[in-house]
Amino acid sequence: MTTKPNQNIIIMTFTIICILIIYHYFIYRQNFFNLKQLNQFEKFSSKDFYPCIAIIVEFRTTDKIISVVHNVNYHIPITWPIQIFHGITNENFIRNSTLSSLISSGKIILTLMKEIYDRSRTNILFTDAKFWKKVRGEKILLFQIDSIMCSNSPHKIIDYLQYDYVGAPWDISWYTDDRKYLVGNGGFSLRTRRKILELIALIPYDRRKPEDVWYAQNLHRVNASIAPVHIAKTFSVESIYYERPVGIHRFSWNCNFRRKISETCPESVMVLPNGGC
Repeated sequence: MTTKPNQNIIIMTFTIICILIIYHYFIYRQNFFNLKQLNQFEKFSSKDFYPCIAIIVEFRTTDKIISVVHNVNYHIPITWPIQIFHGITNENFIRNSTLSSLISSGKIILTLMKEIYDRSRTNILFTDAKFWKKVRGEKILLFQIDSIMCSNSPHKIIDYLQYDYVGAPWDISWYTDDRKYLVGNGGFSLRTRRKILELIALIPYDRRKPEDVWYAQNLHRVNASIAPVHIAKTFSVESIYYERPVGIHRFSWNCNFRRKISETCPESVMVLPNGGC
């Protein structure tokens, strides 16, 4: 005859097993649904989808768009198109600029965004699968108007294509988040679209973190390859100095830092705060 304590243990064990079964069932259902969504995001025809692409999201009317896009276009392989995500208010400005011939030739792809995302909402946009669905390439160079590429770098963008995420490493002297993940800044970064979508489908975005920090800390969950610090610093400079990187991303550098980087990357003065020292 089963005693009362033993009955309680049996009931408790059975209850726990049932809870675990139900939990794993719903997790499976959710992941299955997310993967179905992921597959829906890749239905591009071959003529509309590229192995590599550069993208910029900018809703402001500023000449910096034109200068930075010309700079990036000069430095990326000729087979890479540039996709500009823009708003209705700056569309004519872009079309009527010196980018017009590149737009006509198809080298530049214009994508109208009906909803405007200001700086404070960029994190939401870059962690939204609907946005990445619109990106027409698998390997993505994401750049912003406060980034620039350096003409005299011995490194080329194609040197980093084996990685799923590369950005300027963060300096541990001021970076207060998990120092296990230091790569890297998203303002000038190379990303793999599939891995981005896989992560978005796997876990929800933590809105307490900037999007690049969130990706840096979580892309390993989908077996993404993230460049180590010693490689990432040759790709981009933000707060850690490297003499001749592929590109730079604006940072509140001191005058000595700015002077050093401007000697080997003169283009940097285009994006330095106050034009340099």
